[in-house]
Amino acid sequence: MNENAIRLLRTSDFYMIGGRAEARFGGFRFVEPDLLEFRINVRGGAVGLGGIRISKLPSLRSLEDGARVGVRHTEEFISFCTFDEDSKETLRAAFGTEDILWHRGRKESFVEGFDNHLDLACYDLLYVGIATGTDSYARLIQKGHTARQQILSEEPQRYPGARVSDEIFLMLFRADPLLIKSWGKEDEIEGEDVLMTYSNERLVKDAEKAFIAVLKPPYNKQLYSNYPKGKDGNYSVGYTGYSYSLSDGIVLRTAFGSMKGAREKHMAMSDEADFISIKGDSVTLHIAGADQKVDASAPFSGYVS
Repeated sequence: MNENAIRLLRTSDFYMIGGRAEARFGGFRFVEPDLLEFRINVRGGAVGLGGIRISKLPSLRSLEDGARVGVRHTEEFISFCTFDEDSKETLRAAFGTEDILWHRGRKESFVEGFDNHLDLACYDLLYVGIATGTDSYARLIQKGHTARQQILSEEPQRYPGARVSDEIFLMLFRADPLLIKSWGKEDEIEGEDVLMTYSNERLVKDAEKAFIAVLKPPYNKQLYSNYPKGKDGNYSVGYTGYSYSLSDGIVLRTAFGSMKGAREKHMAMSDEADFISIKGDSVTLHIAGADQKVDASAPFSGYVS
């Protein structure tokens, strides 16, 4: 594996395992000189139409006019390269189906169309975990992981003839907190009051329990029925309230509900994202764009859309 990729993966200490039928590319055609159109087809499921605006690819923006750009595509990958005067080829960018959906979910300008990207990037949430004392790469990829092996051996095919390993997705996250403090007119503010400090270990442990308690992934044995109460999370810190959302354009679903993420192009937050809200002993799943919320402190069933 690429060393730069490994260094990035090691910055994560929070991860999820999801399942979805494999997606494939198809229907390639140039509808404009620099717009390559294609479909993404989740096998047996949703189909989306969009394209790549080649002139907006970050790795090609600095090229001189008249540069020779080549495109290769298969059902699994799209790649872009340039050629020098001696026809020597240099790879500039390559994408799989999940790459395109990830960039679309982050509203990157070079990905156009795919207005139904959330239908395409919809995964069955199977497991949520954290890498206590280490990182997600070491915990989930480098070493054997019990739940991951159990999932690979027990999950059924989502599309006839598929390999289960091609339908399992490892999602590595990093907590990125936004802390807000407020004071009233009569409050006295001392120096330590304005310090915006927090414990990342406590935050990550609490986030893990929140997602498990609300969505109840089938391969998590401990479902934290007493959440948000606990000694190692945020319950005893003294926050007025706190919440969790996913800063990527994906949907995670279980038999107990679903949760969609979103972000704006230049910031990690978005009012299009669902979020888990905790105030005191109350845990609520808020659905973005709808007058709907689910009291997650009590058992519930059925999908939340």
